[in-house]
Amino acid sequence: MTLFAALPPVRRAVPLKRGGPGARLSMERFFGNRRVTLYPSGTAALAQAIAQSAAQNSVSAAEVIIPAYGCPDLVTACVHASVRPRLVDVAPSHWSYDLEALRSALSSSTVAIVAVNLLGLGDGSAELTRLCHARHISLIQDSAQHLPREPIDWPGEYVVLSFGRGKPLNLLHGGALIEQPGNHMALAAQTAHYTPRQRLLSSRAAALAFNVLTRPTIYRIFSALPGTALGEVAYKSLENSTSLPERAWQRVAMAFDLYRQKASYRRDIWASATDEWSDLGLISYSSPCSPLPTEPLRLALLAPDRVARDTLVKMLNSAGLGASRLYGSALTEVAEIPDIVKCQGAFPNASALADRLFTLPTHSLVNAAAVRTTRELVLSWHRSRRPR
Repeated sequence: MTLFAALPPVRRAVPLKRGGPGARLSMERFFGNRRVTLYPSGTAALAQAIAQSAAQNSVSAAEVIIPAYGCPDLVTACVHASVRPRLVDVAPSHWSYDLEALRSALSSSTVAIVAVNLLGLGDGSAELTRLCHARHISLIQDSAQHLPREPIDWPGEYVVLSFGRGKPLNLLHGGALIEQPGNHMALAAQTAHYTPRQRLLSSRAAALAFNVLTRPTIYRIFSALPGTALGEVAYKSLENSTSLPERAWQRVAMAFDLYRQKASYRRDIWASATDEWSDLGLISYSSPCSPLPTEPLRLALLAPDRVARDTLVKMLNSAGLGASRLYGSALTEVAEIPDIVKCQGAFPNASALADRLFTLPTHSLVNAAAVRTTRELVLSWHRSRRPR
């Protein structure tokens, strides 16, 4: 990148077209003719899935399993659904649950396991499905960070999508809950009628503003402004969980069709770089229980330690290359996280992941020149670590 430009960590332009009445049917067919309900956010959709899982299992003090590393909105959804989030550590060397810790955490109060697809790496749902079936509990596939462009099998009872900023299908906000036939339950607390005060999906003006502000030359200026809080991670409550009305489908379904038509990740410009970096101690983070991601939301890498990670992120961002620490801590250490989570103890693998993980952008604005500059800076970092 030039001195006067910077890559945003994620960037898929907000589509401005609206679809016709047939577009919804196309989206539902893509998901195997499952019921698809739109919500103001992916968090709201997840809260609904959790609430339905609890309602289907008449247990006292219901709990839902979530990973100890992830977006704090996982906790938000649990709290909003009045279900206790039960944190479980992640695996020590790849993205999945630590299965021994997961089995130990299951109890008669468990109503669901949330399988999170982190950055498109996979969610390990194939293995979790067997465990959920044996326990007669729900599997919720949180696919907020991954949306395939070709139909796949979704084994979970529920699939959650997000259309917020930085998500694969970007409408600035919104989400969807996809349910297996026969799963839908009318929960009064979660399905209040739409009122004019609720937002639908992004206005044309907001979409245009986002598309302009995330152009590299303008993003460099915008991201430097005080108070923008870009990349800040903190817990926040959920205010609106009501489903969206029928007319919201016009924007979503057309955007979905456009999304499927064009890939953004160019594996060809990254492959040699990631192979080279593995020899330098930067490991490509993956989920061995899932297929190789064809279009990751961001490129996930593990540095040797926190100091190395922070040094690399600072170097890369000084050149406007869009590096990110992602969440930066285990969920127990997120700012403003409720005591019900904070008190759950140490999760060493999640903490180690938070120390080492960093990501690089993979969107369509990333070109061969940006990758070349990234490689040069990584090599410079590696040379600086050699003993003198």
